[in-house]
Amino acid sequence: MNPIGQHPAFNHLNGSPAPLRQWDDDTLIRAYLKTCAEPQSEPDPGLFQARLTMFNMRIDELRDLLKKHGRSIDVERDLAAMLYKRKLLLWMSFPIRDLPTEILTTIFRYVVWSSSGADQATQHRLWLTWVCRRFREVALGDQTLWNSVWFRDSPPWRRSLAFIERAGTAPLDIRINEKERPEGVPENARTNLPIITVPQINLILDALIPRIRQLRILVVVLEDMDVIETFMRRFSDAGPPEILERFEMHRTGTPYLWPPEKSAGSGGYLPLNRHPAPKLRWLSLNGLTIDWNTLPPTNLRTIDLRRMCFQACPTSERWSQMLSASPDLFKLSLDAAGPQWTPRRLGSIRPVSLPHLRDLIIGDMSCLFALHILAHMEAPRVMSLALMTLTGQDYGPLMEIMTGRFPEVRLLQIQGMELNKTDVNMMRTVKWFESMPRLKLFKFSQTKSYLLEALLADPRQYRAPDEMDVQPAEGGQEVRPVVCPELSAVYFHTQGDGDVLMLAKGRKEIGAPLKKVYMPSTYQTPATTQEMSMIREFVEQCFITPHMVVTEEEDVIHEEMANSLGLAVKWRRYKR
Repeated sequence: MNPIGQHPAFNHLNGSPAPLRQWDDDTLIRAYLKTCAEPQSEPDPGLFQARLTMFNMRIDELRDLLKKHGRSIDVERDLAAMLYKRKLLLWMSFPIRDLPTEILTTIFRYVVWSSSGADQATQHRLWLTWVCRRFREVALGDQTLWNSVWFRDSPPWRRSLAFIERAGTAPLDIRINEKERPEGVPENARTNLPIITVPQINLILDALIPRIRQLRILVVVLEDMDVIETFMRRFSDAGPPEILERFEMHRTGTPYLWPPEKSAGSGGYLPLNRHPAPKLRWLSLNGLTIDWNTLPPTNLRTIDLRRMCFQACPTSERWSQMLSASPDLFKLSLDAAGPQWTPRRLGSIRPVSLPHLRDLIIGDMSCLFALHILAHMEAPRVMSLALMTLTGQDYGPLMEIMTGRFPEVRLLQIQGMELNKTDVNMMRTVKWFESMPRLKLFKFSQTKSYLLEALLADPRQYRAPDEMDVQPAEGGQEVRPVVCPELSAVYFHTQGDGDVLMLAKGRKEIGAPLKKVYMPSTYQTPATTQEMSMIREFVEQCFITPHMVVTEEEDVIHEEMANSLGLAVKWRRYKR
């Protein structure tokens, strides 16, 4: 049967109460095209024109019927079917190969750049070269279609290396990593996935090093330490990375921290590169280090350091120099890493002003080390704050030092923060929450219930007699102040039974009810399901989400963070 001859049976127009509003939905055509076989011959232009004339005549007749007799669901469905089939006909008969090369190139770029994920982008690029000779010539002639390369094929990576060749002289965005475990396979399950070896990484570097001046983004995820060192050694001597904007290096294997014996006392033995990288804006090192003293001053916008022993970290003085050279720093993430501890008093450290810092993450470190990090900076415009895996001791002093430091926080994330249950810590926690009056979304897990109780407390009970109300009542009336009055949504997992129910119920009782509560389906149990059903009594909406999705509130906050710097952008979530 001809694909245009019949309105596809699987679409929803036949049973739709409003078919004229649905016939133009892209999902209908996408679903239909997936069922179509590849064309085996050139279409007959005469046949297409005859059918187009027939469809137009039938559309006119159906529209006349609606005008004469009024609304009829049967007529509307017939009209929607005709409009739908005509759209398919026009789409299939459009002479796209006759378009000028520059227009066809633009269309191809939209196809590739709108792909959802690296695998789909690779497939789209390959498909474009398989359609016909004209498509292949145009696709291969555009270097920017091929300059984003993720080494996801198997060694010797013929496809990825071919993409690099096709990219010509265009800037290169490169990602290298071992085969990843299939989605849904537990992290502790054996997958027998091969890791990249030293000879194999040298094969990749043989292709990349001659193009060092073209590298714009380089993300490398490797397991073996010898492979990491081989990569860093050759990259440091490769030549000037003149347009390199983003450098990420992640070591996934053991040991957890970069070991002291491979550190020089103020970082590593190898520089990032022996030449300046004047455009470097994003630096991420996870489980490895560099020679910090040879890193040229550059205005970094993202600093992400993780899993470094004491000797692998930059010195306190060098860290202050790095921050001073980065006035546009937007994101700072420190997980078991940061400036080396010095015996001098915290008050003697001169803090660096970071007016553009919006995203701050601190994790897996002692309370004293966290205080040491905060002493190096002033960042009053932080809007997203994450405190991760702060366990093993009492972090009450950290609460106290953070009070008043981040008044602009909209998004707070706490995962596994230890806090002794004392009156002093309750006072610290209440004051800390009260100093973040613009908090809108609170994400938490493995959090003590008495920390959540601080969001229900009357802050007047924890103020000194001479302290004024930070939220004075209008008209002089005595009104109970609310901690974090703008808090509207929480996202929780791995939490104690009844904790979130207590929070939701308490917020409603004090007149500041939550609007939304989120929980990922991966942590759903009979107990949490029952608790969510009880929570619905006290909030507007409850959501059980697939995995750890980015919420609508989080999207809005990230967009606000970007726009606060004068960037007229629309935030887009991405998949890792």
